Amino acid sequence: TDKTVKVLNILEKNIQDGSKLSTLLNHVNEERLWRDLIMERVTKSADACLTAINIMTSPNMPKAVYIEDVIERVIQYTKFHLQNTLYPQYDPVYRVDPHGGGLLSSKAKRAKCSTHKQRVIVMLYNKVCDIVSSLSELLEIQLLTDTTILQVSFIRIS
Repeated sequence: TDKTVKVLNILEKNIQDGSKLSTLLNHVNEERLWRDLIMERVTKSADACLTAINIMTSPNMPKAVYIEDVIERVIQYTKFHLQNTLYPQYDPVYRVDPHGGGLLSSKAKRAKCSTHKQRVIVMLYNKVCDIVSSLSELLEIQLLTDTTILQVSFIRIS
């Protein structure tokens, strides 16, 4: 149990590393390297989320493994990247124009959008889907605080 708790604490630090990184940058060549670095950190954090949640949803885990801080970090990561990475990539209405020209209607934004998605974004989408389904398993296994339940509900509603 002690080693598992230590692993989960290390995973929490990895989750925290990529939980506030925005992946939406312009497609300028100089920014491409920066975007690749950010996506690598975001993907590493998604793997840490999946590992932590898989440990917690494994059968016969002791109560000490259900660390509230780790669960909250996983939820924070999922919520942030749904709102700031995945929704804007799949629906241009969620995108914010960095130049301030946000007067286009939602239909016009959707018409201008390309349907091509980067392989890394699709991979992140699949990992976030796995995280959300594992969170639902965790809700059936462990009683969580009201604050945590509200955060998970926010993910579900959005």
